[in-house]
Amino acid sequence: MFAIVKDGSITKTGTIKQLFPNTSFPGGSADDAFKNAEGVKTIVQGERKDQKYYSVTPGALALVDGVPTQQYTNTAKAIEDSTTDGITSAGLKTTLIEDVKETANRMLSNTDWMVIRKAERDVAIPSATVTYRAAVITECARLESAIAGAGDVDALATVMAAQNWPTES
Repeated sequence: MFAIVKDGSITKTGTIKQLFPNTSFPGGSADDAFKNAEGVKTIVQGERKDQKYYSVTPGALALVDGVPTQQYTNTAKAIEDSTTDGITSAGLKTTLIEDVKETANRMLSNTDWMVIRKAERDVAIPSATVTYRAAVITECARLESAIAGAGDVDALATVMAAQNWPTES
């Protein structure tokens, strides 16, 4: 998308064909000299935060340092659960803790049969498996605690970016 910028304001937006419908261009596209002469500039995207943590809605098109920029409103999602009219909506903390537990459960499920075998028939679990399972459980507990202690959306994003799940050996 492009914008025509004249006298410090955006006068029109669209594709080159929409902006100049009666103009044909050699090679099928407008060259830089034409764009510069007509005040045509490429519209750039403003800051769009991670939609996992923010509700992102498009805002106005504005000139930022002379560049047409699509603005966005980034509204942090609720981190705590809320109840309205008896209906509880899960906040990010609840959702992320569920995600972390699901990840841990998925990682442990491949070796659950060894735990059952140990309980039912007293067959030893290999030490590498015991170490791996303990590391998964430890990381899950660490993440749950860090998520619960996060004070805002940015802190939650930092916690989730620092996941350190073990790998099976």
